Amino acid sequence: MARPRNKSRAVVRPAAHHAPDIVGIQIPTGRIHAQGQHWQTVLEAGSSPMIYRVYNAPPRTLADPGNTMLVEVDGAKRLLQVGVGTSLDVRAKRIRVKAGTGGATSSVEGWYVLVS
Repeated sequence: MARPRNKSRAVVRPAAHHAPDIVGIQIPTGRIHAQGQHWQTVLEAGSSPMIYRVYNAPPRTLADPGNTMLVEVDGAKRLLQVGVGTSLDVRAKRIRVKAGTGGATSSVEGWYVLVS
């Protein structure tokens, strides 16, 4: 009699990922440096809205707590706030940003990327 073949295989489990890692392919799109007085238009896309990640970078000096970043999506009346060191995913055709309050300066820096 022939011996039955052992068909057991090692179980391969995917590594644990953070939510931003599993959203999709990220393509670098641009940097943000906005003042508190004026809106900076970050993006004016084509006809269909896309998903973008907007990141508010921490300030360069440790003494400055940093400002929130105010985000306006497609001319909405409600503003979204991005805290220092955090990001926000938005689906939009048009994104504008400006510095909020909380820091020692009147500006914010960060970046935005297209998320597929």
